[in-house]
Amino acid sequence: MSYKQEPLIVKIYVLAVVAAALLFLYFNIPDWDKLGLPFLYIVFLHVVHENMSVPLPKGDGYVSVSFATSLAMIILFGPAAAAWASLPTFFNLKSLKKIEEKGHRLVFSVAQAALSSGVAGHVYQCLGGSVGHFSLTTDIAPLIVSTVIYFLLNSFFVIAAISMSQKMSFIGVWLINFRWGAPNYLATLPLGILIAVIYINMGIAGVLLLMIPLMVARHTFLLYADMRNQYLGTIKALAKAIDAKDAYTHGHSERVAEFAVLIGKEMKLTEDFIDKLQYVALMHDIGKIGIPDEVLNKPSRLSDSEYELVKDHPAVGAEIIKSIKFFGDQANAVRHHHERMDGCGYPDGIQGSEISLGARIVSVADAFDAMTTKRVYRDPMSVQQAVDELKLCCNTQFCSDVVNAFERALRRKGEIK
Repeated sequence: MSYKQEPLIVKIYVLAVVAAALLFLYFNIPDWDKLGLPFLYIVFLHVVHENMSVPLPKGDGYVSVSFATSLAMIILFGPAAAAWASLPTFFNLKSLKKIEEKGHRLVFSVAQAALSSGVAGHVYQCLGGSVGHFSLTTDIAPLIVSTVIYFLLNSFFVIAAISMSQKMSFIGVWLINFRWGAPNYLATLPLGILIAVIYINMGIAGVLLLMIPLMVARHTFLLYADMRNQYLGTIKALAKAIDAKDAYTHGHSERVAEFAVLIGKEMKLTEDFIDKLQYVALMHDIGKIGIPDEVLNKPSRLSDSEYELVKDHPAVGAEIIKSIKFFGDQANAVRHHHERMDGCGYPDGIQGSEISLGARIVSVADAFDAMTTKRVYRDPMSVQQAVDELKLCCNTQFCSDVVNAFERALRRKGEIK
């Protein structure tokens, strides 16, 4: 999304952060004559690490191990130098390739990094931390506080931007993208100290030795991001395979997942819950894997025995996914997505609040997609007709809170009046 396409609030926010960074840099100019080549070398490492960043699970943000070099510069050269050292990170090759589309994000990233490192550096000094040398007994406490301040500022700036741009809750973005970041920053803290201490005692050559643990830390980030992407890709592929068994439900699972996420966001559920809901919705029909194709694709009315076979698929699906650690606790959303609020559903005949919120959401999303897609026995309904049908069945088949949230979301998207 280009700067012109961003919501007005995002444009104002980006300009405010950039302006604040420029003011900070103006009033915090280091003594360049005292910095010299060692400073430029550490800055070079900083830029290298920034270019080896790993994309966040959601949103268009990135995370890197460059914090270690930022911390080292706070210790070695002070807050002003650390803030100015953030400016060369503008030369991020990934972002420069899309400069026309994402140039504002690159500028914002540089600005918030300058503010975060500069303010953290001043906190370090104000608490008694020394510059140019490091004592474990007197400087470690100020440095830990400085690390926490850096993490909180950096997280706040980025989370707020993603939240406003993607229209996600602040807490939700934190849970998806940053809740695992705090331990990482604390784990990177010793690396920053080592860079500073080794430079003080061994010079530039000694710092090269620390490239290996920094690359290991970066590799850990990459494995996490790749694992999550592959996980979702595998589930999507499996969902497509299930949909392929039924000639009339091509793309059904992905659409149900999209509708479920739309409802979850409208209901202002946590992003952690919505994240799991997306996976569960993709897998809601996995139990159909055990139903013969001739039954699924039968053009005429099902016999009683065939219908009973089809009614088993939610229970079968729940048994399949409950052993998956990531969302096994949401297995009931699969088992109960054909339950009804009046207790006349299947497979367990439960009713009302006994049906989990995830199951109630998937039920509405599933029914809506079924009504708005062509089937062998009928033509598709319009979006408005389908919504009217959902509302007609509120509190008997569907949860009224979920249906109302879905209607608001569709109206907000302009799909109904």
